[in-house]
This record gives sequence, structure tokens and C-alpha cells, in this order.
Amino acid sequence: MDKPIYEKSIVSFINVLLKHFKVETKYRFNEMEDIILPQIVGKEKIVVIILDSLGYKKFKELNVEFEKSIKLSSVFPTTTVAAVTSLLTAMPPQEHGLLGYIQFIREIGSIMNMIDFSYPGLPDSSFETIVKKKIKRLPNVFQRLKKEGYFGGILTSHDIVNSGLSFLIQKDANIFSYYSTIDMFANLQKLLESDFKGLLYVYYGVLDGIGHKKGPDSISYEREAKFLLEEIKKLKYDKKTQIFVVADHGMVTTPREKNVFLGEELLKYLKFPPTGEMRMMYFYTKEKKDKELIDYLNDRYSKRFEIYPSKQLLSEGYFGFGDINPETENRIGDYVLLAKDNYSFTYTYTGREQKLLGMHGSLTYEELYVPLIFV
Repeated sequence: MDKPIYEKSIVSFINVLLKHFKVETKYRFNEMEDIILPQIVGKEKIVVIILDSLGYKKFKELNVEFEKSIKLSSVFPTTTVAAVTSLLTAMPPQEHGLLGYIQFIREIGSIMNMIDFSYPGLPDSSFETIVKKKIKRLPNVFQRLKKEGYFGGILTSHDIVNSGLSFLIQKDANIFSYYSTIDMFANLQKLLESDFKGLLYVYYGVLDGIGHKKGPDSISYEREAKFLLEEIKKLKYDKKTQIFVVADHGMVTTPREKNVFLGEELLKYLKFPPTGEMRMMYFYTKEKKDKELIDYLNDRYSKRFEIYPSKQLLSEGYFGFGDINPETENRIGDYVLLAKDNYSFTYTYTGREQKLLGMHGSLTYEELYVPLIFV
């Protein structure tokens, strides 16, 4: 298992872009400044295209040539909720406090799907009203750019414009939407030809969806990724524009036979069902049940995982650096389980959970490292 390298990560990358626009930042990243700032001298319009789940290893295997690309670290956990939030807020996970797909939210006393504000497995936004009243929206990059007189915007899929996560992290953004991949490129080209000075994000999540369903080594995933990269190379823009392509995290192929379905037997040791991801789970243990839980997991699934006290990973910097969100410790439980190699664990909240062929959340090379491409 690797540890995130926040000094050369998606977090430091965004902080350097803010420095370029003379936006005050709390953190300095000298190595990233030396890499990025000389490349964007005189650039007034910066576009950051986020290809969800395109890991660095997979990018290199695709053999799509660009003038320059480097390897960056993602954050922990390697999941969209934590990583995209870091990209849009310039904060590490321990500071922004969004730490997994499924989280325990103390403010409402329940576990919750952080993408759409629902109970895991339920189709509707069952907690939307109460969450919007109880959880504070995060300060973000858009607000900081606006304060200095710059544009801050995002081009994203129409079906997630009003999602729960978008509500928390996109306050005051100029929001544009698209309905298909081709529509995304058409709208992006139009925005490149428009007159703004600042930062535009473009978020594309279809690749992640293909990877989950068919695996990141599938023909479908690889053709989709290649198509996207080749189309990005065709974009037209002037000399005062810089385009970057980055990912939030990578992905691991997880064979069905290496996925374990966990059920209510765990509740003998836990206060409520585990949260997190299929390759990274948070456990909230009952009093004096810690050893019994660990023994139970080791007896049945030895060599498939590593498990650590949550506060240990927090103190050792896995969740980042700097300020700690007041809710972070409430949201990471007592123990963190990390799936090794290409194993995975699925907790059956409803019994309708699917067997996915691609997953992320843990700290393998494939999940942790992402490309930063200079277009």
C-alpha cells in the first residue's frame, strides 16, 4: 500500500493554479510551483478536464501521445467524493471532511450516500431536505476566484448538476451542462472561444461508470478513454489558454470471485453498517468488540485486507495535512479496512448490490496515481 504524496498531488496542483491567479492560499508547494507556474505564464484562461477514474498506469498503457505529462498522487480515500471535492475546494480530505461514497453523518444521525443524499440502495434523495439544512456547504475554488475578480466555472453532465455532492461543493460556480460526450466537446469548444479570465473545470464521469460495470481493462473502457484523449487533442484555443487533463483517482479490475459480500453478521461487532467504499471501509465498533471484529475478519478473509485504527491513519497524514474538519473524526469511524491487490468487499445494505468489475478506494498504485496532462 502506498501513502498519498500530497506535496505532488491533485491538491497541490489546484493550489498552484490559484497562486497563478493571485488567489491567496494557506499552503505552499514548491516542487509543484516549479513544474506548473513556468508553463502557465501569461495564461488568462485555464481549463482543467477531470476524467473520472483514469489512473496513471492505464493512461500510459493507452499510448496516446501528448507534449508533456507527469504522475500525480490522488488523495485518500481514492474515491470521487473525496478527490473531486479536493479538486474543487483545493483542500485535502481531512480539511473538507467528505471522506467516502457512504458516510455516517452525525448531523442527521444516519449513514448516507454522499452523491445523491439517500440511504444506501434507495433510489431517491431521501435525506435531501434535512441535509441541506444541517450540513454546511464547503468554501470552494469558485468563490475564491470570484473574490479576486476572476471567472470560476464547471461544465458537467446534466444529470448531476443538482446532485447532493454538487450542492455541497459548487456554491457560486458558473455552471454549464451537457447531455452527451459530443455535446460536452461542443460546449467546451464554445466556452474556449468565449471571453473569460479564470478557471473552468470540465467533469466527465462516464469513464468511471464503464470501469465499474466492465472493468478498466475492458475494450469498452480503453476505447472510451482513447476517444476522449484524442478528441481533447483536437480542441482549438488561443495562446492565452492552457488546458490540463487530470483524474480524481484510478481504478482496479476486481474479479467477481474475489469480491466478498458481507452481511448482518458484522453487526455483532458494529454500532451500524460499515461506511466508505467496496475497497475501503470504515468500521464503528461496539464497546470492547474491536478484537472480536478483527479476529472475525482475519479468520475468514486473511491476506485480503489491511486494517488500521482510523486515528492512526489520520495522525500519519493519509487524509492530508493542515486543518482538520470538525466532523472528520466522526466520519472515519474506529477502524479503516483497506482491500489489498484486486480483492473487494461489498456490504449488503439492501441485498440488491451489484458485483462490479472495477472498483477504487484503496491505496494500490493503480488507484492512487493519476496523470496530469499538459495539452
